[in-house]
Amino acid sequence: MKVSAIVVTHRGGALLDECLASLAGQSRPPDEVLVVVSNTPIEVRAPSVLQLGENRGYACAANAGVAATTGEVLLLNDDTRLHHECIAALVRAWRGVGVYQPRIRLADGSGRLDNAGLGFLPDGSVWAIGRNGPEGAIAGAPGSFSGAAALVARSAWERAGGFDERFGNFCEDVDLSLRLHRLGVAFHAVPDAIVDHHLGASWGPLSVEKIRLLERNHVRAAVRSLPTAALAALLPATLARYAVTAILAAGRSGPGAGAPPHAGWAALSGLAAGLADVPTWWEARRQDRTEWTVDDRAMFGRLWAGRARWEDLRRAG
Repeated sequence: MKVSAIVVTHRGGALLDECLASLAGQSRPPDEVLVVVSNTPIEVRAPSVLQLGENRGYACAANAGVAATTGEVLLLNDDTRLHHECIAALVRAWRGVGVYQPRIRLADGSGRLDNAGLGFLPDGSVWAIGRNGPEGAIAGAPGSFSGAAALVARSAWERAGGFDERFGNFCEDVDLSLRLHRLGVAFHAVPDAIVDHHLGASWGPLSVEKIRLLERNHVRAAVRSLPTAALAALLPATLARYAVTAILAAGRSGPGAGAPPHAGWAALSGLAAGLADVPTWWEARRQDRTEWTVDDRAMFGRLWAGRARWEDLRRAG
């Protein structure tokens, strides 16, 4: 089994150096290490470097990295640090074509989880499984892999066409995960593969623009791949999520805790932009469905198995 580690960065620096050092120190090293610089060229000390010359977004940068390598796809943000046995644990867990999600811990030394993948909510949006919980807060396989760190079978990646570069940043992992579910690809949790993550270091804290893009892209991914009945309830389900988020935030907990001023308007703006895009993503759905092997009923089963848990939602975000 050949493993290709692909690290996307747009500024390099000490955290990238830490990530690369952790790859070099693996008990089972990756067979390839490629750093993709999505920015004007910067100096990077790595086995292989791909300079894109401009910031082309995470989705585009990751796709370029996958195209330039040949092994199973180990995607990493530049603000991650792998524990010594991480890749060995992923290789031991390998059961053939699938998606393998490591346990991602917060790098602040608190012992809390960042996530063990992402769980789906009724409107097709996601929340981090185990976020801010103890290390044992992992409930089965994730619904979606986390773009911060995941191992994806190359054959599955290529069959799905990789990330859709129209997403740019945010939710490209959710969109690809939904499309992989429609192709019947299995998802696995690998809690023995441990990654530390400096949450927010790559893209900064939650901002109104980030919220807008998250909400817009969530609608795009939902229209493309959710069961038809779920799409019929998309708008009310999304507005219900906003209401629950606001109630939890009032008690200083949940996904909305610590959100910036005008976060609600940003979410509504993103939702409106996503709804305006429906014809484009309905056409993408029409094209995708010729390759689907999972029907709506089975898709509901997968979404339920990979759902977000209430205990994760009510923790402080």
